[in-house]
Amino acid sequence: MKQIRQRLRNCKLELHPNKTRIVNLRGYSTVKYPRSYDFLGFTIKPNWCKINDKLMLVPSIFISSKSESSILAKFQAMQLHKRRKPLEEIAKELQPVIRGIINYYGKFSTGHMRRIWNQLNARLLKWVKWEKGLFKLASLRWLRKKYEENPTLFEHWKLVYP
Repeated sequence: MKQIRQRLRNCKLELHPNKTRIVNLRGYSTVKYPRSYDFLGFTIKPNWCKINDKLMLVPSIFISSKSESSILAKFQAMQLHKRRKPLEEIAKELQPVIRGIINYYGKFSTGHMRRIWNQLNARLLKWVKWEKGLFKLASLRWLRKKYEENPTLFEHWKLVYP
């Protein structure tokens, strides 16, 4: 850390004392360092990957829990289940939001966002229950029928089946 600080001083730059820290993303160390860090809505942490038939710890990028909870709060604030509109109109309203989330957080991979899309599908299921007056299983069948009719109605349906 001292060497990095000195090198940046030579370039007339300065490290932020609260934001700069050492993170252990690989291997083991004698000193206990954090194993992950958050940056721009992502969490960078080690993940086991199979490379050339060997399991290795590789730094991987996931959506941060803070970002995930803010996205879920946004979906909750929309109160989809209380809207008395056809599903196609709700899809038009949600499409820019979903596309923006996929474009930003799905840049590296989309598997880590499965929980968000399952929550959105649960909110859509709740809309079906309120709007159509169906029980859970019947509303699930109705939503899956809509998926089979138009699988591109919601952008996230390309990633997660309702």
